[in-house]
Amino acid sequence: MAGQRRKATLQDIADIVGMSRMSISRILNGKQQTSPEQEERIREAIAATGYRLNRAARALRQGSILPTIGLVVPAFADPACAAVAEAVAEVADEHGALLVVVRAGGEAVAIRAGVDALISRNVDGVLLCGPSPDIDVWAEDADRPVVAMAAASASRDELVASARSAAGELFALIDGGR
Repeated sequence: MAGQRRKATLQDIADIVGMSRMSISRILNGKQQTSPEQEERIREAIAATGYRLNRAARALRQGSILPTIGLVVPAFADPACAAVAEAVAEVADEHGALLVVVRAGGEAVAIRAGVDALISRNVDGVLLCGPSPDIDVWAEDADRPVVAMAAASASRDELVASARSAAGELFALIDGGR
């Protein structure tokens, strides 16, 4: 795409400050000390290039796997869905996991497409916001945990509690190897 900048790399930072990529990596990861002046030069180079740490790459190098869960919601603008997404995001944060949210509308075909899209991206589990009569079939096809929660609730607090509970159940299934 014309005009699109490439992402800054650690090598770009190293070239700007005149250090090796490995030294920059060690400094950023707190494994190597450097002078305050050098730290400032590194910070300036990061700001100038827009460099961002790739946490997924770091997790792979460290031999850890960054868990990812998917959430399928009927609508982004619905305050109930927003409350559910926020509650699930908090539980994901507590588990050191990433959350991917897909809007699928309320039709079964669209919900199934949302589930399939998340599975194709190798999420560890899927949480459905709203009832789904086909959840047992989808869970079996998915070969990973799929949990549904009812979206209708008497109050926002009950909805948030239900979302947190469903997300906790999903992580328990993931952690249990299901």
